[in-house]
Amino acid sequence: MMEDSVRWDELRDEILRRITPSCEEEESLRRLCSKLERDITGLLGEAGIEGVAEVHGSAARGTWLAGEKDIDLFMILDPRYDRTVFQRALDVVKMYLGSGWVEAYAEHPYIKSFIDGFDVEFVPCYRVEPGKRLYSATDRTPLHTSFVNENLSPERRSDVRLLKQFMKGIGVYGAEVKVGGFSGYLCELLIISLGSFEDVLLQASNWRRGEVIDITGRWREDDLRRMFQNPIIVVDPVDPSRNVASAVSDTSAWTFVAAARSFLKRPREIFFFHEEEADPAVLLEALRGRDPPILFLLMPDESPPVPDILWGQLYKAERALSGLLERRGFKVLRSSSWSDEASRHIIVFELESLEIPSTMRFMGPPVEMVEDSERFLKAHLKAESTITGPWIEGGRWWVGLRRRYTNARSLIDEALRRGGREIGIPRILDERIKKGFKILLNEEVEDLLEGDFIRFIMDFIRGRPVWLE
Repeated sequence: MMEDSVRWDELRDEILRRITPSCEEEESLRRLCSKLERDITGLLGEAGIEGVAEVHGSAARGTWLAGEKDIDLFMILDPRYDRTVFQRALDVVKMYLGSGWVEAYAEHPYIKSFIDGFDVEFVPCYRVEPGKRLYSATDRTPLHTSFVNENLSPERRSDVRLLKQFMKGIGVYGAEVKVGGFSGYLCELLIISLGSFEDVLLQASNWRRGEVIDITGRWREDDLRRMFQNPIIVVDPVDPSRNVASAVSDTSAWTFVAAARSFLKRPREIFFFHEEEADPAVLLEALRGRDPPILFLLMPDESPPVPDILWGQLYKAERALSGLLERRGFKVLRSSSWSDEASRHIIVFELESLEIPSTMRFMGPPVEMVEDSERFLKAHLKAESTITGPWIEGGRWWVGLRRRYTNARSLIDEALRRGGREIGIPRILDERIKKGFKILLNEEVEDLLEGDFIRFIMDFIRGRPVWLE
């Protein structure tokens, strides 16, 4: 149970006041949604396309947060059409918008535009009935809206908003690759399934790996755990073979569990809003001569891919470079990635030490393994990198070797100049790296300290969630 319920009652009201859209916001959203639905539906008909435009997502379910300016407009098309109808529908949108639109790609193309202060996405999908076969991944969304609106009571919409803001505050909100967290629909299902915001946190505080929430009651829990190797399993009521929580990473899942436990002990505003002042001068001083050292790999990019592809590539590159450092004897304490998604990407490594000794003790095979022993001796007996040995100790061969790389910065620099693909850098980032990159140490990053990157580095240096303080 919550240990400071009286204080939380007061704080709850204040947070809801901040995150619940005003009447003006609601009316502005309603007017634009109605206009877009009416206009696009009419234009589809004029183009000979049987379909209807409907707003879905949190705007249609009454769970959006104040300040959010996002509209998801779905063009729901007759399933007798083949996939070429999607492009025809998008062409209708392009003509309607005239200019100022961007075509993006997920499973299939969609259009992004900025209209009257709102970020609007125009998404084609097929009309499907509940329980029937889906033709594309986006076909589920209208069904999600129907399910939520039928099962989420008006008073519980405030609980959804609290849960969303809590997850935003602790950094686990959003199913996109960058976050690997909880989608808005998943938040809605948790409230529908478990009760109030407080009920969700109370149950989450006791979650174990493979936690199952099956609102359909269709599956045995053991069967679901065999089907999905995810930390959390939430069955989609409109598509029972799908885990709505499949995008939730281990880090996001257990961050939520730990934050829920901490919040129940001591509810505070910092779980919802992180408004620490970002001071570049203070940050620069913290970086100056820092030990353990921090290395920054800066990759300029004039034409970055769409965010989900970009972040997938960044995380792969981060793992590849961390693996390279570890294989060469460097200890990576932590690593992380950042991007403005427009012109530059940065991978950050905190190392136990920038320099390591020039010699290393290398273990060979047991002496009793004849062929392996022969290969080991052939490789090291007269090699230039051998400083001492090989010798026998405890039934194994050992050898003392000279390291080729003793400086982490030099190792990364040479590896990338030789071609990042050799060490596992994904193709798109490798192409950017070939055009130029920089490796910076500690305070050398000074010229990059602006905007969101300042907050990112402050959080990285702190090394712990703000809600633990």
